[in-house]
Amino acid sequence: MLTKTNGIVIKTIKYGDSSAITKIFTEEFGLLGYHVPAVFKNKGVIKPSHLQVLNCLEFSFNFSNAKNLYTIKDLTCHYHFNSSQFSQQAYYNVIAELVAQTIKENEQNQSLFHYLFHQLLPSLNEHTSFWQLPTAMIQILYHCGCAPNTEAYEENFLLDLQNGIFFSGTKLSLHAAKADVSFIIYSILNHGSENLAQDAVLRHQTIEALILYFKLHINEHFDLRSREVLWQVMKG
Repeated sequence: MLTKTNGIVIKTIKYGDSSAITKIFTEEFGLLGYHVPAVFKNKGVIKPSHLQVLNCLEFSFNFSNAKNLYTIKDLTCHYHFNSSQFSQQAYYNVIAELVAQTIKENEQNQSLFHYLFHQLLPSLNEHTSFWQLPTAMIQILYHCGCAPNTEAYEENFLLDLQNGIFFSGTKLSLHAAKADVSFIIYSILNHGSENLAQDAVLRHQTIEALILYFKLHINEHFDLRSREVLWQVMKG
């Protein structure tokens, strides 16, 4: 049956001389694979630019539980990253890494999809703000259903990254974020990031703590290797 859905391009690789295999995170079916024949010949309605990572698409295909790869019938691109600013290009690369390592094969998550499609990805062409990456990471955790529980938080409490709870620090925890990092994570979850001080060292420590949180709760192999470039353009 022909199905129309929204999707986010997660990965595209060349297949043969002119075709592509692309992974698309769909609104209704989760992450699916698609074979796009002759796309690099630029003779069809689908162009290589349509398959850029993190593009937001509306497209049609014939869905069947028995298939491993599908064929796209028609396609409209609603958003694509096109900023020439180096800082935004560096941020785009980190977000591409972040999203690719979060989404699991065939797992449906419409809450996460709507956040990415309608909020995070359209913002990539806008000016990069100081706390934008930690905020995006925390929002993704929230929409994956494993964000830290802030109900028990009090001043100077620590975040237990393993269990996702805040505690007084009087008990031992192998994976505990520092008090100032814990406060940043608590604040973003409850109040947003607009009023947080712009401390580059603290931002770096917060992102590193969140990377460990992703390893513990989302993907044990999680990492953001392209963040080193981002550090250089986000200093100060």
